[in-house]
Amino acid sequence: MIGECLFSSGRVAGCRDAARRLGAIALAVPLLLAALLAPPAARAAPGDAEAVPAAPFDLDDQARIDAGRKRFNQTCAAYCHGAGGEGGKAPNFKGRPDFSPPAAYDTIVHGRNGGADVMPPWGSAFSGEQIWELVAYLKLLSTQEPTR
Repeated sequence: MIGECLFSSGRVAGCRDAARRLGAIALAVPLLLAALLAPPAARAAPGDAEAVPAAPFDLDDQARIDAGRKRFNQTCAAYCHGAGGEGGKAPNFKGRPDFSPPAAYDTIVHGRNGGADVMPPWGSAFSGEQIWELVAYLKLLSTQEPTR
């Protein structure tokens, strides 16, 4: 189909849809592979509180929260965590007085594999600063009332 798109001038409209799908796949696959194939030696052990660096900015900084919201909506919301951090396959983030920023950072970096509770590690796909932006957004969500 792509070959036809490249060499047949009469099929341009159909090619745009195929190109969009391939573009989305081309963006998602390297991120997922980087997260799943990161060498274990490059990561600290999950749950190692000493390995969690301090946040490099104030977690209440609105610009950082907005950046985290955007990244969350692009990578976390669709299948696993749901729009607005609730209603997905994973537990809701809203209404969580037990929310811990260091624990959230650690989980995003290392992932989770506890039987049915599975999350891939994202530590090699995102920078530490990008992960802290996600944490800033999750922290905000934890203070909001659940709607579900």
